[in-house]
Amino acid sequence: MDQRLIVTTPFLIYLVLCGLFGMGLSTVDAPLTQGQPAFIAIVGLLGPLVAIGLIWAHNYAYGAPVLVSTLLTDAWFVVYFFFIHDNPANVFTVTGDGSTAYLAATGGMIAGSLFTAGVGCWLWYCESPGFRSAVDHLVSPSNADN
Repeated sequence: MDQRLIVTTPFLIYLVLCGLFGMGLSTVDAPLTQGQPAFIAIVGLLGPLVAIGLIWAHNYAYGAPVLVSTLLTDAWFVVYFFFIHDNPANVFTVTGDGSTAYLAATGGMIAGSLFTAGVGCWLWYCESPGFRSAVDHLVSPSNADN
């Protein structure tokens, strides 16, 4: 099977989860603070779209690392600003009919980011000898170092 399809499938699921997050956000009274929409749009959507474009252009040297780095950054941002940080969009402070959907969609977006980043790591490992040797050395260091 084409590796590009293996990476694109979880990315498409991630995009659906982002859409559900947007829908969940619209059902609750949770205004985003200044800069949050731009960060989500650039790092959470535009960056991964560029990465998938690079992957489909067979540019794995840049596509896989960009995909992994943007999605891990997005997951960190969503965890921090929507679960930890005290702001109006925190999932634990919103109330109303859509609060459960908002919580589930936000958690789904984090899970989708992490899963897609994991698949991106797999592609990066398969296509980059330098990354593969670094991971292999980290997992099982050679006895020659001792």
